[in-house]
Amino acid sequence: MQRSQCGAALLIFLVLLVMGGLTYVVSSFAPETIEARRAQTTNIALVQARDALIGYALKYRDEEASQGRPDRMYGYLPLPDLGSIRNNNVSCTGEGCDANTPTDITCDGNNIYPTMIGRLPWRTLGTEPLRDGHGECLWLIVSSLHLRKHCSSPTLPPMNWDTLGQLDVVVANGTNALVSALASAHERPVAVIFAPGPPLPGQDRSNLGGNDVSQCGGNYNVADYLDPATASALGGVTNYLAGTNLASGATGDSDPANDPDTPKSLVTRGKIFATGTTFLPSGCQGNNCTLVANDVGLPVTSDLLFGAIRKNVHFRTDINSMLDRMVGCLRDQIAASSSFTPTPITGYTSPADKSAGRIQNSSCYDDNLNPLGYFSHYREMIFVAKPTAGNFTVAGDPNCAGVLLFSGQRSTPQQRTTATQKNTPANYLEGSNLTSFTGAGSTFSGDMLLDRSPPQAAEQDIARCIPTGASFAPVASPTLSTLGFGQLVAYDAATRTLTLGKENVTTDFGAPGTALFGCAWLADSRSLGKGFRTYFSFQFKKVGSSVGSNGFVFAIADAMNNSLASCGAAGSHLGYSGENGFTPKVKFPKIGIEFDQSKNALFPTTSSEQSSTSAGRNDPCYTCGTGTADTHAAIVYWGHESADSITDLVILPDFDDNVHGFPTTAALVGNLRPPPTNPAVSSPGLKFVNLRGYPNSDFDSRLFYVRVEVTPSRNVNTSAAELSNTSVKTEVWIEGDPNSVNQIAALRNTTRPVSAFDTGYASTLSDNAVIFDVPVNGSSCNPGAPCPATQACGTDNICYRPALQTVRLGFSGSQRTSDQQVNITNFFTTWLP
Repeated sequence: MQRSQCGAALLIFLVLLVMGGLTYVVSSFAPETIEARRAQTTNIALVQARDALIGYALKYRDEEASQGRPDRMYGYLPLPDLGSIRNNNVSCTGEGCDANTPTDITCDGNNIYPTMIGRLPWRTLGTEPLRDGHGECLWLIVSSLHLRKHCSSPTLPPMNWDTLGQLDVVVANGTNALVSALASAHERPVAVIFAPGPPLPGQDRSNLGGNDVSQCGGNYNVADYLDPATASALGGVTNYLAGTNLASGATGDSDPANDPDTPKSLVTRGKIFATGTTFLPSGCQGNNCTLVANDVGLPVTSDLLFGAIRKNVHFRTDINSMLDRMVGCLRDQIAASSSFTPTPITGYTSPADKSAGRIQNSSCYDDNLNPLGYFSHYREMIFVAKPTAGNFTVAGDPNCAGVLLFSGQRSTPQQRTTATQKNTPANYLEGSNLTSFTGAGSTFSGDMLLDRSPPQAAEQDIARCIPTGASFAPVASPTLSTLGFGQLVAYDAATRTLTLGKENVTTDFGAPGTALFGCAWLADSRSLGKGFRTYFSFQFKKVGSSVGSNGFVFAIADAMNNSLASCGAAGSHLGYSGENGFTPKVKFPKIGIEFDQSKNALFPTTSSEQSSTSAGRNDPCYTCGTGTADTHAAIVYWGHESADSITDLVILPDFDDNVHGFPTTAALVGNLRPPPTNPAVSSPGLKFVNLRGYPNSDFDSRLFYVRVEVTPSRNVNTSAAELSNTSVKTEVWIEGDPNSVNQIAALRNTTRPVSAFDTGYASTLSDNAVIFDVPVNGSSCNPGAPCPATQACGTDNICYRPALQTVRLGFSGSQRTSDQQVNITNFFTTWLP
């Protein structure tokens, strides 16, 4: 009896289990469940496609630069795949490639292509074929002005975060017309990714032949995939255009002066039903209820696109470099007494206390200078002003001869679509900047650098002080002025040319040897951050009968230890090392890039080279001859392990001697860590370079192009702060061949590393140095009295700070028995915060 009951219970359990399984299977095939799964698949595919498009946009400028087109802007998107027959893309010929110069599509009068629609170019985007929940490959429409390619020599309107899309999203709301779902023209999509869904009656998705459709099948006739099947079914709204395959058409023009244009209306929210003359979004009943659209689209707006682009460090580097260049140019114009004239804004009158407007055109910072192309695309965002008397206060600095304001992305109430709106400062500037720009006021505020958003508010103005004084501040040798010789260093703000050296100012002409030094520092110090990239060109000019036999140094000095008055000694010190007796010396920590035209040796054994103007050179000997044989370039630091036994002019640790290959021991006095070793002949940090560039010196030397890249990395010792240090990689390229056009272009473009443009272009000099943290003079610390936030307490109870935390860039030079003139031009630095 008991066994019979157990068997019955097991049978009942099995029946229930089978019924439960059948219920699950049946419910899994229920229409609602299938539809939900298809919708989920569709949404996943659309998001993947959107992310791939944004990824393409983030890499676009750098990918183009690697192909020799370094002036392309962020914000452009690929053309759709119009079919392998029409794409005309020689570098990508199969299915899934974007069109390049599509056949039978003409450009407008500005050589701009119309809006295009085709299949998503999945191969170009680096994905697999992305399909919706019905197995159909996705489609893509891209607004005309955001297409990456146009006809030859197009007149491109500005591409920035205010560039309008030419598409509209309309929806059914139970009336006889579809209505826009967008609040303003700024919400118009720049692209829409479509999931076509199942075919509607009248759509033919068979293979029509010709194109490669091995992955997605079907054909490239847009109306066979996107809705409605009958063009008039949605009151004239269609998700296709005109021309061949209905894949292209004008959706506005390429002249932003008459914006906003009438956009192309699209439906993107799935099913739309028609009943009589009424359109419904959810469904209807009865025989007079027709499904006329089922496309699901995912719009890509300018705000979405540039929200991602702003997070790209390369974009922010470009913008900040552009602003750096502008400020440098404007301050030099003021210093040269030519000032600057803001471009008037229609409908706006400058207040009586200032001259204000948008930034004017200038060859000093136009599209032809790095960052290439940015000026014309972002000029409308940049406002400048100068006081009619006195100075401005900008970001707390009261010594500003002017202000440069870079407006951020729009805040909620701001509109920048019509010409009138674009000429209204309130649509660009915020807070006190708007108040002082449009009315009486001399105070402006804002961050100095464009940053990610967040943490920086998207609409935050960037406020830059245009300082009083020129970009470079020369250091005078008092004795030369007293004796009427003039200075060895001069900066011409009008031409932005720095000159080191002067004719007939030598010991042979009665000038004291100790006075023949000169330095010039970039007027502003900057945080080293993640490093910097500097470019400049130089040329030794013929002075008298030769180009001289001296040289100069590009100096990177610790700004906390060195002021604008710092300079080294004369003679073979090249103004970088030693102490001249008149100005503060260039104190360690520091890095120098030496360009030396002659060999000064004999350290430290003979007295002939141990004067204050020639002490301690350990220059290499290439042929030990004359002329150009021993000219060299090198990376140098500071210090030596033993004092000069003859005259005791080398005083440890910071009365350095510019020698190559020293110090060779780690022992130094007190709590100071050893300095980096100055590279020797056998290292990549020193190289024989013919700085004259010609076999004799009867005329000017070659024009040399120089790039310096400095990249730091921190090494923190939490147990002993005095052992914390910064590893610094220094690379220098020196190019003297004017035919190396591509290499010179790579050197000039400081917004990217040289390797981004030419991976095989090796540096002339390179070195890796460990620079220990610096003890803070007069400091003391213990657990109860810690160091300031930027410092750390050592085991010796002294506070230490990172070396080169802020740096001062400059040049130094000297003369002795021979004179020289070095012209340094095109100086620019990109800082990496």
